[in-house]
Amino acid sequence: MENLILEFYRRERDQAAIRAMLRGNEQFDEMFQNNEKIFSDGIIVARYSGVTAGFLSFGAFKRATMTTIFVHEEYRRRGIGTALIAKAGQLLSQNEAVERSMGTCMEGDRSSLQFLYKNGYYISYSSYMMERKDEPLPESKISVRPYEDDDYVPCHQIWELAFYHMHEKAGILPSYYYPPNDRERKRFIDDRNNRFVMQIDGDIVAVGVINGNELSHVSVRPDLQSRGYGRAFVSFLVNEMMRRGEENVKLWVVEGNSAKKLYESLGFKEKSLYHWLTKYYKPDTRLSRPPSMDIC
Repeated sequence: MENLILEFYRRERDQAAIRAMLRGNEQFDEMFQNNEKIFSDGIIVARYSGVTAGFLSFGAFKRATMTTIFVHEEYRRRGIGTALIAKAGQLLSQNEAVERSMGTCMEGDRSSLQFLYKNGYYISYSSYMMERKDEPLPESKISVRPYEDDDYVPCHQIWELAFYHMHEKAGILPSYYYPPNDRERKRFIDDRNNRFVMQIDGDIVAVGVINGNELSHVSVRPDLQSRGYGRAFVSFLVNEMMRRGEENVKLWVVEGNSAKKLYESLGFKEKSLYHWLTKYYKPDTRLSRPPSMDIC
């Protein structure tokens, strides 16, 4: 396509044009800003007849690489999206670290879903984006502290087991367990100021992560669920985010996850439903089920 040029991102040249193109599209704007902050080398800009018409970005090149493609409405159906997804496939298939690409698509966006299906993606699961704007929540007398490096193994196990069992109950396939690894451990300690653990009698029973105004990876040890620990821990984390100056708190909850009722009871409301899509480039190296040794 003679009118189309794909170039690697340069902030001084491209940032203002992309932010203007994304005006009114909050979800993509947040994705772009986050990817620019953590991996600006993974952004490719599409210029059509000299105009910034779209972009491709990656969260990072790792086993599960978050991939974002956006084309301005005015320039769709001109082959720009096809060129960008082909570029993504080229880069991801050649990268030794990448096993799969993941992306999101809003419920009801049939044209984007058909485009992704055509290019080898399929829906893994769907998640609600929920939001809370109310006053701080009542807090219980619980023991919560920031994450430390020695917490890695129990935190990893709680997180992986909780999400594995949740996927099983929600009927999500394939369901996997990801073993501990040094790369993840380093990432956890680098982000320790945003990670929290809840303890009972000195044992870690729940873990959670704060990322700006988004609450994520809240997990209660499977054998201690449905005892009120999740409500107490989420209340603490929401209030911690508000203490940090956030007015609106967001979180994702998988469709079919019983925790959605808990979040609704704490004032969270559905904002939108997104589908999470996956395309594999290499066989998945995660375990198909947890190892026989179980903290529970």
